[in-house]
Amino acid sequence: MASPRRIVLIGVALVVVLIAVVAVAGPAVRRNLRYGTVLDRETASATVDVGDPFSVRVPDRGASVGDDWTASADPADRVALVGDELVSDSLIDRLFGAANGGGGGTRYFRFDAERAGQVTITVTNCFQGCGNERTRAASETVTWTVTIS
Repeated sequence: MASPRRIVLIGVALVVVLIAVVAVAGPAVRRNLRYGTVLDRETASATVDVGDPFSVRVPDRGASVGDDWTASADPADRVALVGDELVSDSLIDRLFGAANGGGGGTRYFRFDAERAGQVTITVTNCFQGCGNERTRAASETVTWTVTIS
């Protein structure tokens, strides 16, 4: 029979391991539930099932710098854009909110796959309003192909 001290030590060790697993795996599970399959510049295409969420992400320097990202889908009836959000690079901004003008981070555009087929997702940054040659040159477009099965 194990001593009471040994039982307590084993219990404490199990609690520490459980906390570590939740701390490491929890954010990944939450991110997967919120964003689904995530595509970035290195992942130009993906296959998802009807009803599944998926997201595209791009680096965003923030509105105060002049980034203005928008997303579109073609054909538009295969997916629903359910939202976009900037996840700040700054832990302080994540905890307390961004200062006026906003900071940089990663912009996620979240979609729900609604109909089977292939869709092209296009995300465009019209930098500082695209009003002149300099700002148009600093603007960019990123495209992904998503197959919905």
